[in-house]
Amino acid sequence: MFVEYGCDWSSGAILLALKRKGIALGDIEKELGLKDGAIRNVFYRQCPRYEEVIAQKIGITPSMIWPSRYVDTNRLSA
Repeated sequence: MFVEYGCDWSSGAILLALKRKGIALGDIEKELGLKDGAIRNVFYRQCPRYEEVIAQKIGITPSMIWPSRYVDTNRLSA
């Protein structure tokens, strides 16, 4: 899996990381009680709840997968 540091992961990279853990998006949807396909919204817009669950399943933080969605206030300058 190729992921560029500091850039958001592609949907393919996320799906591959989940697959390596033996998890499908459908499994997460069932666990959360979502309709089929609902969790795919995370690939197009901010969905903190879904981001957190996916990151936990992969074993990292959401900010590592979607750095553009999690601004590091320590890196901001005046």
